[in-house]
Amino acid sequence: MGIPKFFRYISERWPLILQLIEGNHIPEFDNLYLDMNSILHTCTHGNSDDVTRRMSEEEVFAKIFAYIDHLFHTIKPKQIFYMAIDGVAPRAKMNQQRARRFRTAMDAEKALEKAIANGDEIPKGEPFDSNAITPGTEFMAKLTKHLQYFIHDKITNDSKWREVKIIFSGHEVPGEGEHKIMDFIRGLRADDSFDPNTRHCIYGLDADLIMLGLSVHAPHFALLREEVVFGRRSSTQASLENQNFYLLHLSLLREYMQLEFEEIADELKFEYNFERILDDFILVMFVIGNDFLPNLPDLHLNKGAFPVILQTFKEALQHLDGYINDNGHINLGRLKVWLQYLSQFELMNFERSDVDVDWFNQQLENISLEGEKQRARTGKKILLKQQKKIVGLVKPWITKVMSQKCSPNLSEDDIPTLLIDDDRIKDNLDFLKEFAFQLGLFVTHSRSTDKYSLKLDVDAINPHETEQECDERQRSVRKTLKMYQQAVLVEDQEELDTEKETYNERFVQWKDNYYRDKFGFSINDSEKLADLTGNYVEGLQWVLYYYYRGCASWGWYYHYHYAPRISDLEKGLDQLIEFEKGKPFTPFQQLMAVLPERSKELIPSVFRPLMYDEKSPIKDFYPREVQLDKNGKTADWEAVVLISFVDQDRLIEAMEPYLPRLTPEEKSRNSRGSDLIFTYNPQVDEVYKCPLSGIFSDIEHNHCVEREFVRPDFKQSQFRYGLLAKSKVGADMLAGFPSLRTVTFTSELLYNETRVFQQPSKQQSMVLTIDDVYKARDLGLDELAERYLGNVVYTRWPFLRESKLVSIRDRSHAKEISDKSSKPFSRQLNDSEKREFSTLAASMVRKYSSAKATSLKEVTIIVAVLPVTDLIRTPQGAYVKAFASEPEHYPLQLMVEEVANVDERYVEREPVSIEEEFPESSHVIFLGDYAYGEEAIIDGYSSDTRLKLTVHKKSRRSEPIIGKERAAMDRSMVKYFPSFVVAKKLNLHPLFLSKITSRFLVANQSGKNINVGVPIKFEGRHEKVLGYARRNPKGWEYSTLAIQLLEEYKRLFPDFFKRLSANRSNMPTIQELFPELPTQKAADILPNVTNWLKSVTEKFVTVSLESDSLTKVSIQAVEDHVQKHSGHPDETERKQLAKVPCKAVLDPKKSFTLLRTQRFELGDRVVYIQDSGKIPLFSKGTVVGYTTLGTNLSIQVLFDHEIVAGNNFGGRLRSNRGIGLDASFLLNITNRQFIYHSKASKQTYKERSAQQKAKSNLDKSGARAAKKNRAHDLLNHIKKADNTQTAKKDEKREVLNSEDSRQTAGGIGSNPVDSSEFIHETDQRTTSVANNIYHSVLNQYVPSGYLPQNMQFQSEVASVPAPSGLPYHLPPGILHPAGIPLPGADVQLPRPFNGQLPQISHSQPPQSAADNDANSKNLNVVLNSAIEKRASRNKKPEATSNGKKNGRQGSRATAQQKPRID
Repeated sequence: MGIPKFFRYISERWPLILQLIEGNHIPEFDNLYLDMNSILHTCTHGNSDDVTRRMSEEEVFAKIFAYIDHLFHTIKPKQIFYMAIDGVAPRAKMNQQRARRFRTAMDAEKALEKAIANGDEIPKGEPFDSNAITPGTEFMAKLTKHLQYFIHDKITNDSKWREVKIIFSGHEVPGEGEHKIMDFIRGLRADDSFDPNTRHCIYGLDADLIMLGLSVHAPHFALLREEVVFGRRSSTQASLENQNFYLLHLSLLREYMQLEFEEIADELKFEYNFERILDDFILVMFVIGNDFLPNLPDLHLNKGAFPVILQTFKEALQHLDGYINDNGHINLGRLKVWLQYLSQFELMNFERSDVDVDWFNQQLENISLEGEKQRARTGKKILLKQQKKIVGLVKPWITKVMSQKCSPNLSEDDIPTLLIDDDRIKDNLDFLKEFAFQLGLFVTHSRSTDKYSLKLDVDAINPHETEQECDERQRSVRKTLKMYQQAVLVEDQEELDTEKETYNERFVQWKDNYYRDKFGFSINDSEKLADLTGNYVEGLQWVLYYYYRGCASWGWYYHYHYAPRISDLEKGLDQLIEFEKGKPFTPFQQLMAVLPERSKELIPSVFRPLMYDEKSPIKDFYPREVQLDKNGKTADWEAVVLISFVDQDRLIEAMEPYLPRLTPEEKSRNSRGSDLIFTYNPQVDEVYKCPLSGIFSDIEHNHCVEREFVRPDFKQSQFRYGLLAKSKVGADMLAGFPSLRTVTFTSELLYNETRVFQQPSKQQSMVLTIDDVYKARDLGLDELAERYLGNVVYTRWPFLRESKLVSIRDRSHAKEISDKSSKPFSRQLNDSEKREFSTLAASMVRKYSSAKATSLKEVTIIVAVLPVTDLIRTPQGAYVKAFASEPEHYPLQLMVEEVANVDERYVEREPVSIEEEFPESSHVIFLGDYAYGEEAIIDGYSSDTRLKLTVHKKSRRSEPIIGKERAAMDRSMVKYFPSFVVAKKLNLHPLFLSKITSRFLVANQSGKNINVGVPIKFEGRHEKVLGYARRNPKGWEYSTLAIQLLEEYKRLFPDFFKRLSANRSNMPTIQELFPELPTQKAADILPNVTNWLKSVTEKFVTVSLESDSLTKVSIQAVEDHVQKHSGHPDETERKQLAKVPCKAVLDPKKSFTLLRTQRFELGDRVVYIQDSGKIPLFSKGTVVGYTTLGTNLSIQVLFDHEIVAGNNFGGRLRSNRGIGLDASFLLNITNRQFIYHSKASKQTYKERSAQQKAKSNLDKSGARAAKKNRAHDLLNHIKKADNTQTAKKDEKREVLNSEDSRQTAGGIGSNPVDSSEFIHETDQRTTSVANNIYHSVLNQYVPSGYLPQNMQFQSEVASVPAPSGLPYHLPPGILHPAGIPLPGADVQLPRPFNGQLPQISHSQPPQSAADNDANSKNLNVVLNSAIEKRASRNKKPEATSNGKKNGRQGSRATAQQKPRID
């Protein structure tokens, strides 16, 4: 089955089936099943085209572990977690596996050859061979062992894993992963105690899972998968925490399909049963192909196969006497009827492909299906000449009769009658009956005279018809007569028969060509054709058994690469199908059957010669090259791989002599295993040895027990099919599971151009037109407010979510409740609000129609709601609903009043006793000043409201402040300036600056629009590029890095940039910009520009506007420091406390909403406080960034120790200790927002604050005195200097200033204010430091990284003495403050920024007593020194104690805004 195409097709036809997972706003699930092979392929070669990258074994397994854990905590199963890896597959699947693996090995070899030819650097060592993901390989054996270790670790250390039953089915257990899962679910359903409303979720990428899920007939069933992107994809893979996941709800898919089949419910000859129709639908969909059978010819999803199958199936059902699929068994007689209808599709394909000149000469369109359709569209018929004469006989009479109004009281003899005395009537009697019926007549026959007559059907005429109705009846008759008169004439029936015979001959010849081309035999070879068709029909039955009953035969397979023609398939129906169960291959037999010789390293060495030795009896199984045939498909990966089928007997016989030579380890890999079940047992306490190295370690206190899982042995008769009794469906489903039926609507298939993915759909979509039930009940704003305002309602249909209604408004009025009072109040909308209403209403109508294929008609009332987010604890111990702070808006007609089943997660709870809320020996988080954020154990109770605790302080050292210091340093290094200042200094129009920093389209010579802008801000998407732009309430600001990039643009392409800025067209063409150039020469300009833009923007990090991050240099400095910090030995401390109030402790599992209210700043220290999740409990780290993911805030934390689930933040770290986490997992221990102070700690806190304040004042006083003395010494030294030397320096400075002014004419350097204010030799050293720090922001932009042809940079690195080094040792390649590389730095230095910044306000860098220390680890030493030296030389006024200066410069300094790094 076309895996992405089928998923895409049903998603566009039925657009509401997908739900984006956002936080906890998904249903609860009982069971989670992982089809593990999808994870393995994602984690081992997510970017399989990149042959220049290698991952270590530890990295691979760490990624797999992190992925599994991420999926577990995304779904949070309540009962069962089942993980299944593909074991040995049935022989029917091995043919496909063999083709794929040969193709994969060929593609990998070609990719490597291409990389070598391109001169790419190829890492040492062998790349990972994805064919290793096959049962029996050494990699899979290691994987099973490592996953067992991982499960032991999670059950021991993660409370959520302990609460569920963990079952693992490894590669040593035969069967495909998804079918192991289905066997397991069938076993669950066979148990009499099974709950029919069990909630299932399966993770997997295979589209077959959709059909397998439908076959279960469980409404509470969803498929979990990553976001699918069609079209151009990003070259970089999103980190796991940024990866979007979707749920495909089978409940919605079932309801959409019910809408599809409603039209035939009353047309069947037997009882309509949707569940049985669903079973038949699963069967008929097999013919578009799956993993075991090829698709029937020309049935391709992208060429309209789906609606053809659906329509022919509906037509066939109306002519059947029952359903085709009987719980997995095919009724071949009924299948034949459907195939006959489907054969019409084949005839249409034949006619389209076989039309030529002879076709028209032979007038085959007279009897073709296409000709019939064309005649139907044009209102024409095909008649014999005899039939045309009959029409001529009837026309005058019927015209006369119809011109007269018919009396309602006509006697039988008075009814108008036409006697037809013509011998031709008997030969054309069927024609006459049809003709008469369309004219409102009926045919009578007199036995006595053997004559036929036409009589007016007066009973069909309304006796009280109006004049208008009479005229309409007459027009209908005239139209029918005209259609028959304009019919295509054929001489006689013999001519039609001759044309039909010619048509059939050509059709048979067309099919014969297919068989000769694909199979090498003729259609006339009836024996071979019978074998082919019989084998395919067998395949349909085998697959259906596989879906409904399990593997019917391990050895059966389809023997051909192609399928027979549809019309010939019925030749294989006359058989009794039986299968022999057999037994599966051994793992090594499968390896030898499916792997190519290129992957020989994956099999035991004793078998390898069988692949390449000339004397090998099976060498022919391993060709070096294989032919590919797209066979009507469009993508290369869909091509048929024409490789021979393995002869099972020859393979086993050839391998047999080598089996005794296998090592014990290899023999173990070649054996069959069993499923394992893992449980938590606190009584067990042992060391579990780690099979991995690196960041993994032994489990010192393992509490996990594993044993063999034995499935109950159910008989076939015990399996239960269809929808089980007491299953909840539609609006009655359990909380969180979506249903279309919670609102009323009508449905219709339309070409809606629904945009589910990146492009509008070209297929039909099921459009739902919503009925406004509130309007139908005539409820106005007042009635609605009285009933619902301030109450709980349900919104975000069909994924209903509990919300509080806070506002209802129409086009002129609003009914609202305030935060302080729940009493509604009314107000009139002002003009601005009325416009906003109209805009929002129109937007809702458009978006629902475009993205959801849902028609709202019009939106007259909009509701605003606050969605429920969680329960929050009150001071009294009750748990009440917490609502979002920002309202969401929905059309009234999609607001649901109530649901059948409320979500138990959000049911409010009354206070309980202290013993029940905080059980003895339970663990909590201490919030006191002594050990904020540390672990505490409940020892007992001092009273009904106070606790006895033992607090475990894990560290007596103070927390490192490196993060805060680096954040301050980043803010001082990378400045931001308002857009109007940047526009003025770059001499650009503000509108042009806005466009060139976002999206500026220029059409090339072929009319294609090319973006030549530097995309650093995205207003519509609410995004920015980190470190280049930021948005504040007053508008956009640009960093020095962005300014330098624009200057680079101007310098490299001066003429192009100038013409762009002078252009007044919204979308100019390149020829309009360069009208004087020849077309081709003008066209050659754009590629040069776009190549440069690509090179400087390819590492841009686009984030939401609220996001921020430390620079790459600072992040690495923090990493270096915490590595040393965490490596030092530490002391722990335990203290027992009594009379501790409940508010001094925190239960993290019940405080998600409270924790999400925390504020975080760059450099804050945090601790992980949940005993479940990806991070070990009480791990500490530093906040190095934050970003918004949807409505949630993700905190990027650099942990003190490496973590299994960690990553390197896209190369910003040297180790995997970074990860993005929701705030609810963390406690901010720098900004202690929940701290509880006892009386003693309050007094201590006050004394400490007073001491710090006094020390700060003393430091400031000392710093001011030291600065005065230093300035005085510098001034005396300058006065003694040689006046001539000073003059030379002034002259040199003037030359430099004039050169810079010429280079940036009209730009930053053209500020009319005295440039010496900002430019000095020492300043150039400090700006060099700044330059290299902001160049390092995520390694996003290196100006010298790309040079268009015939263009060069001029080096501007100043040669100056080196002052003291930067704090925390910047890594090699980063400039010393003086602009000189640090020792060991052997890199090409980027062109530094020249230091000429726009003349806006600047504040002095932070000053402290440490400024006096030349070796202080603070970059402000360098900055302050530069400023003071400049001031001394130029005799500028000294800074006062409050940071102000005298005169104009002081006013500028006062106005500075504190910068920060983005």
